[in-house]
Amino acid sequence: MLTKQDLIAILIKEYSTTLRVMRAFPPDKKDFKPHERSQEAIRLVSTFIFEMYLLESYLFGDQIDRSRFSAYKPENMEAAIADFEKESSQVIERMDILSDDDFKKPIQFAGREFSADEFTLMMIHDQIHHRGQLSVYVRMAGGKVPSIYGPSADDTSTNL
Repeated sequence: MLTKQDLIAILIKEYSTTLRVMRAFPPDKKDFKPHERSQEAIRLVSTFIFEMYLLESYLFGDQIDRSRFSAYKPENMEAAIADFEKESSQVIERMDILSDDDFKKPIQFAGREFSADEFTLMMIHDQIHHRGQLSVYVRMAGGKVPSIYGPSADDTSTNL
């Protein structure tokens, strides 16, 4: 089991990286999608916000309103980024209040049972997965892919 502080540190690092990729997306191309079966960029970015909402809801036993995701339609990329920052900050603040034992509690999700720490890590990994998708969108839409775990072809800085 990872400790609460380990999970928070991982979440903050991955959140910051995801934020860099979101900010790299050309804001005037929110409707871009690389393939007819792909989501529009704004919808893919919305996934990050919903993941934070789900994480917060499941960790704290908040009432889950899944219609919130289907109804969520940010006006533009800037609004989606602001919402992601807000949702992520709330989750991190609330996680800090929990004890390490709180991360052992069982969570039922998608027909499976996870401990709260496993569920948190799964949601972080899902964010990483969707961030990878977004990084492809960034390049295809004409943006510059920032460093993620090391320099990219567009950002060769070593300041990670």
